[in-house]
Amino acid sequence: MCSAKGRRPGLLSARRPLSRVLKNVLALLLVAGFALNLAACREDASEKAQKPAVQETVKEAAKEAPEQAPGQEHEKAVPGAAKATGQEKVRIYALSDPLPAASPEELARAQAMVDYANMAGRVLSSLCGGYPFLLMTGVAEYRQNYATLSFGIEPPSAQCAWKELKPPKDLLGSEAAEQDLEKALQQMDCQRESMRKDYEKLRDYVADTSIVDDGVLGRRLCSSIEKAYRAYAAALESYQSRVDEEAAKAQDTMLRDHPLRDHVRLAMRMVSLIRRQADRIAVAEPDPASLEEPIRVLAEDLDLAEHLPFPMPGEPEMYYRQFLKGVRAMLAIFRRGQLESFHEGVRQSLNEEWNACKGRYNAFVNALAGR
Repeated sequence: MCSAKGRRPGLLSARRPLSRVLKNVLALLLVAGFALNLAACREDASEKAQKPAVQETVKEAAKEAPEQAPGQEHEKAVPGAAKATGQEKVRIYALSDPLPAASPEELARAQAMVDYANMAGRVLSSLCGGYPFLLMTGVAEYRQNYATLSFGIEPPSAQCAWKELKPPKDLLGSEAAEQDLEKALQQMDCQRESMRKDYEKLRDYVADTSIVDDGVLGRRLCSSIEKAYRAYAAALESYQSRVDEEAAKAQDTMLRDHPLRDHVRLAMRMVSLIRRQADRIAVAEPDPASLEEPIRVLAEDLDLAEHLPFPMPGEPEMYYRQFLKGVRAMLAIFRRGQLESFHEGVRQSLNEEWNACKGRYNAFVNALAGR
């Protein structure tokens, strides 16, 4: 049984160029890399083209929008279109007001959280985080063909998550919160090790031709591995959700006085949501009803992100819009999978579009950091 054992660089004001600190904030992509590399085919997702005239109108209307809380909506008539129909309008949303810059002490705490979150992303994208996904592909192979896979690699150490990701003292400012992270890490290690041992037994069982039991032991071992995987996935989600939440708070601290704070916040929130859904879809067929809430939240965030005024036009805005197109493609695939089921074709489309979406996000990040 498993049981738990001086001035900030780069962001001096809202008008200063972005530098290493902001790049570190924006690099938070906590993606279990092994999960989505199991498929490799392309299926183009449709994208709706926006009319240039309407885009220009949104930019012009944004300049006139009175200040209000983020997410509140204004409606502006579209010149030209209003003459033709008398009814057509576009939505624009006001940006939140800039806040006073964080103190050096606040920035230091935020930077520590960002550094930890980036490290967590690297570890969870390595064999330590990806090994359970590999084992599940071996289970799927046995259930389909009564054979097992040899991965040709040494398994990660039994306590790799705990050893590499144990949070530093006072990272979260709460001993209880840090203990929750530690328990999740220990549970991940325990369940991954349970899966590994049962999979080795399954491999021995398949290799031993003297056992004749009509596959009874094999099915029992597969069920045990799948049960451990569900526990591992729950612990992973608990850990990642908390790290994402704390990283978002750190990001807000570091970007209090930056004009693109709302855009970055929404981009990270959408990436986090897509990552969580993609991770669970990569291995198991989700209940269509369980996708209702994630799809609703993603659609609302995307709508807001598409209608925010962009106060730094040029290359950053171009990459931002391209990233939003990638998010819309992912939303379309989630809806398609909800209707059709996530059969092989949908999963392959999901894999490629998610990789493309991450590339667009990183291009947006690099454009910001280069200004």
